[in-house]
Formats: sequence, C-alpha cells, structure tokens
Amino acid sequence: MRFLVGIKDTLEETRSTLRIAAKIANGFSADISVIYIGNKPKEIMASEVAMVRKSLSDWQIYHPGLEVLHWAFDALKEFGFLAGDALEFKPENLLEEKGRFRMILPEASGEKIRLILREGNLLNELKKETETRDYELAVIGASEDKRKIHKLIQFLDTSVLVVKNFQSKIEYKVLLCVDDSKATRRAVIFGARTARHLNAEVEVITVSKRKDFGRGYLNAHKWALKYLRLQKIRHSASLVNGNPVDAFLKKAGQDHIIVMGKGTQNEFLKFFRGSKPIHTAQLADCPVLVVKPFDK
Repeated sequence: MRFLVGIKDTLEETRSTLRIAAKIANGFSADISVIYIGNKPKEIMASEVAMVRKSLSDWQIYHPGLEVLHWAFDALKEFGFLAGDALEFKPENLLEEKGRFRMILPEASGEKIRLILREGNLLNELKKETETRDYELAVIGASEDKRKIHKLIQFLDTSVLVVKNFQSKIEYKVLLCVDDSKATRRAVIFGARTARHLNAEVEVITVSKRKDFGRGYLNAHKWALKYLRLQKIRHSASLVNGNPVDAFLKKAGQDHIIVMGKGTQNEFLKFFRGSKPIHTAQLADCPVLVVKPFDK
C-alpha cells in the first residue's frame, strides 16, 4: 500500500501532516511518497533556468524544494517511520524522470519512502503523480481556499486525508459517518484499521434528513456495527435526524478524525454543488478522511 503526502513548507502544520501520515501508514504497513510542488518557470525562461540549475548543482546549491524534502525526511526519522541511522539524504542523488525529480535513496530503504519534487500547478501535479504510481491515500494539509479542498477531493483518484488542527497530545476518536453510499463499506474497513492502530474508540453516526431512516441507511448502520464487533473495536453508535454535515461537525468537534465514503454522484453536479464529504472537509476543525469506493 502506498500513501502520497503533499507538503509545502517546514511549518508546524506541515509537521502535523507528516506525523499523522506516518501514524496511519505504520498501521497499514504502507510506504510513503513525500511530494513538494514548486512554481514552474515560464517556458521562455526554461532553457535559462536549466542552465542555472546545472551551474548551481556544480556549486552544490540546490532547488529550495530540496530543503523542504530534507526537513520532511528528518521529521519522518524522528517520528520513528524510518530507522534513524539507516538512510542518508544526498541532494546529488536527485534523478529526473517522468516529468519530475526523485531522490535516489539506498537500497536498504526499499519502498519505505520516496522523496519527489515537481513543478507546476498543485492539483495538476498531484493528479499526474497519482497517475504515475498507484496510491491508496493522498494526505494534504487543509487549505483556507475551500475550492482547492473541493477540487483535490473530487479529482484525485485516491482516498484523501485532509489534515486540520491535528495535535499529537489529543487522544482522538474516530467518527465513522455511515450511509447507503457505495463507498461506505470501504470507509468502515479503513476507519476500523485506523482506529485499531491509534487505539481509538469509534463512534458510528448515521444521519437522515427525514424523520425516518430508509432501509439502506439502517442496513449500512447495522453492517458497520457488526463489522466493528467482529474486529473487536471499541465503539458506540447513534442515529440522528437533521442536516448530515451539521451533525458530523457538531459530533466531531476538534478531538475526532472523521472518516466517510467519497461521494459517487454525477461529477458535473458535484463540481457545482459539492457533496457531504467535500462540505465536511471544508468546514471541519479536525482531520477528515474521505475514502474512495472499492474499484469495480
């Protein structure tokens, strides 16, 4: 299993993004690819920039994105994701391939970690990267630009974890949002594994806009509880009437990791109207994991 972690700087929020990615990746025995996306020089300057890069390399002066990747590399070692003395970061081992740059690490690292540098538009480059390799999950820091969160969740062909206000000192619970959508069962499985590794309790919530609950909602709710019992995951459950997004946000607060299935409605309508997962990720004050359905 492979996780893709997007970073933009060396601030504490980015550090939190790496920390939660490492925690979940350990639980899934997943590899991590850390990607930094910088601004792309205009075409008119491309050849000049290439010459400058060659000169800088000769003088051992490198792209600023490498400093960020080096920082991320050290952070993952600090978090225990990598053996502290097993690997060494060497900028001269940067390899250009498939429209991006990748750091060549010692064979001893296996597929445990990859460090990738791309240039261009954030969404376009993330999408290209997910097309280059199969990634199960993309981990990104929350953006103040709600449209950016919308596009990342909608157009990346992976599950997406939007990290907001993650604090390592908080004992998080997992809020598992269950309905009759195609992605719910996979969200339940993903949420259960996440909870097991974090030693977290799961709170299952199913919300109906109507006074009654349809058969699909009730069956999905019962299946989720049965699965958690079989997996021996500590859990509680509630059936709530009202607006789903409002109910999720009220229940979650800041001490939950929200897990829910990725919407499968018409992409055109989703682009203009959004969806429950998209609106939840935009408005929540905690991490939100949006899980894509099983492949057909």
